[in-house]
Amino acid sequence: MAKEKVKHLSGILASFFAHTGHISKEDAKELSGLKDHEFEKAYEKASCISEKVMTAEGEKLEKFLEHFAKEIEAVMDNFGGKLFK
Repeated sequence: MAKEKVKHLSGILASFFAHTGHISKEDAKELSGLKDHEFEKAYEKASCISEKVMTAEGEKLEKFLEHFAKEIEAVMDNFGGKLFK
């Protein structure tokens, strides 16, 4: 189960790079190692993050980290805790 959660986060990260035009969607899917349906979920989450980052005022990297951290915390909640205690 933990491995799939990490793959999901990898899919979101790779998909973010696809949304910003640095790699293709196919490359992002390959990097994630996710099945089609699971990859589409990750791709959609990356789409939301990308939109929030690109429309944000100020430092884009900070906004990306803020939104990606929320995804990491959501995964960690499933494990019953936080990544950093």
